Amino acid sequence: MHETQVLVFSLRGKLAHFRQPDTTVTQATYPFPPRPTLQGLLAAIMGIDYDSREWPRFLAGEHYLGLALLAPVRTVCMQMSLLGKGFVSGDTTGAFNRPTVMEMLVSPHYRVYYSGEAMKALEEKLAGHQSVFHTYLGSAFCLTFPEYDYSCTAKVIAPAEGEVVRLTSVVPREIVAKVEIEGGAAYAAARAMPYRHRGDRTFTGTATVFYETRGGPLPVTFRTGASLPYMLVKMPSGEVVCLW
Repeated sequence: MHETQVLVFSLRGKLAHFRQPDTTVTQATYPFPPRPTLQGLLAAIMGIDYDSREWPRFLAGEHYLGLALLAPVRTVCMQMSLLGKGFVSGDTTGAFNRPTVMEMLVSPHYRVYYSGEAMKALEEKLAGHQSVFHTYLGSAFCLTFPEYDYSCTAKVIAPAEGEVVRLTSVVPREIVAKVEIEGGAAYAAARAMPYRHRGDRTFTGTATVFYETRGGPLPVTFRTGASLPYMLVKMPSGEVVCLW
């Protein structure tokens, strides 16, 4: 058993929209930010420009992320008018106007866990309530202001085969052998979430992610020999989080 440094901060807002790329007429949302979205948010906080040489170097670095739901997943559908999006229709006059139905997350609240090489720079910004670029929950009209919680030393654990671990966080299906069903819980899966950003709105790999819809514990056993890299960390509070 060894230890690692973990940075913890929170995200909340009135609305969020993390668009599922395979939806067009009605733009459905993932229930929480995919991994590339969180990486983009970290880069925005530190001021890493998408078009700069720093961006591919940042993506190639070692970054482990975990996410917990601090509020139940609630959604509503609303029709919005997308004005001036000429890149959609090829119209360069700015006259494009298409009513679009969007599924929105209502009052989302998340806790994000980070361990990696950018920890010092991130902690400095978050603790100082600073961000170089604006931060948002999926869409630019869903502003959020990350709230620094704390940083700590956490223990990296390795459960025995078949051992049930009660997770506080969401967890990718690719590393799970079994979800242990408990009465009163509501489990769900966010399917085919993008895993790694390639640039120019393209991604490689997907991960289906298990979660408890009201933010409750997720009891699972882990698969041996999983190819997706991850860490299980036990926080000083006793909660266990999956970083991947």
